[in-house]
Amino acid sequence: MKQPIVSVIMPVYNTKQWVWEAIESILNQTFEDFEFIIVDDYSTDGSYEICKEYTKKDKRIKLYRNDKNEWLCYTRNRLISLTNTDYIVSQDSDDVSKKNRIGLEYKFLSSNPKYSIIGWDCEIIDENGKKIWLRRYSDDISNTILKKSPIANPTSMYRKSHFYEVWWYTNNRKLDGTEDYDLWLNFYLHWYWIKNIQKVLLEYRIREWQTKSNIKKILKSTIFIQKKYIKLGVNPSISDKVYILCEYILSLLPNRFINYLFKKITYRKI
Repeated sequence: MKQPIVSVIMPVYNTKQWVWEAIESILNQTFEDFEFIIVDDYSTDGSYEICKEYTKKDKRIKLYRNDKNEWLCYTRNRLISLTNTDYIVSQDSDDVSKKNRIGLEYKFLSSNPKYSIIGWDCEIIDENGKKIWLRRYSDDISNTILKKSPIANPTSMYRKSHFYEVWWYTNNRKLDGTEDYDLWLNFYLHWYWIKNIQKVLLEYRIREWQTKSNIKKILKSTIFIQKKYIKLGVNPSISDKVYILCEYILSLLPNRFINYLFKKITYRKI
């Protein structure tokens, strides 16, 4: 078989309600020269069985399953180890990629060899697929990266060769949900170039449990990562220091208030 040009990777865990839509959004891309690697992290809701049915419909899909629930960092590392190309596209199992996503990402990275990672804006959708917000990501990476994640992971494409050089995802369950931020800072620490383009190429699904119970955990993990990379040599500006201090104060407040403020600051109405 002809070697594909791009590898799409997707971790799956208990997303039976949406995983079919995520898979369809990749299979219906205008760019077709890819392999689609899926690792199910020991789902218990029938997600794995849905993925298995799709392997019968499209030979580009390669399906694997963890022997137990290993969480995201481990699963993402395993996914990348299974790929056969240098261009890695991240897809989450409850999100929806626009039809031209992979083609635009490959065109940019293959034409701009100095860049390691590219990301895009995304529309925020709810559990029922209703578009509720727009999230834009700044291309001023140096001013952004010690304040928040500069890239939305499920919009990203990056070079596997560079990923190997920054020592993979940190396999720490405490980082699940922020493992991508840790990775982008590691790329940045090693002088790899990151690019954002303000064009929407993904519908990013926010589920109720993420906004109600997970926000404080993610905020504390974000602060941990920021402090880690400052110690490793990423120099903070005065505004970075003030921002991190505000995050710390915010982390002491109730989940509901943190979530409300996050939405006000981060999202735009559609």
